Amino acid sequence: MVEVTEDTATTRIPFDEDLVGNPDVPAIHGGVLSALVDLTGAALFVGNLGRYTPTIDMRVDYLSHAGEETLVGNARLRRKGGSIGVADIEIRAGDTLCATGVGTYKLSP
Repeated sequence: MVEVTEDTATTRIPFDEDLVGNPDVPAIHGGVLSALVDLTGAALFVGNLGRYTPTIDMRVDYLSHAGEETLVGNARLRRKGGSIGVADIEIRAGDTLCATGVGTYKLSP
């Protein structure tokens, strides 16, 4: 976690060779990107609620491979209701937009 506000969340994962899924490129495994999408989206709500928020649904679009750079996730609030919240998420490796996602999270206990 880097920062959480009422409308945004930022996360960061430093490059580690153990995260590489394709050593020929090298490219970070897509599962790492999808996990960061989910973590960043949930962080937006966890940071404001102070408790765990289960993921209801998540979509990830892989746009480019993530190379040997730090991954940075940014979430932006799309909607927050009484029982669910929706976040738009972008994952970047340096200047490269690697993945986008939308996460839906349960807010009520």
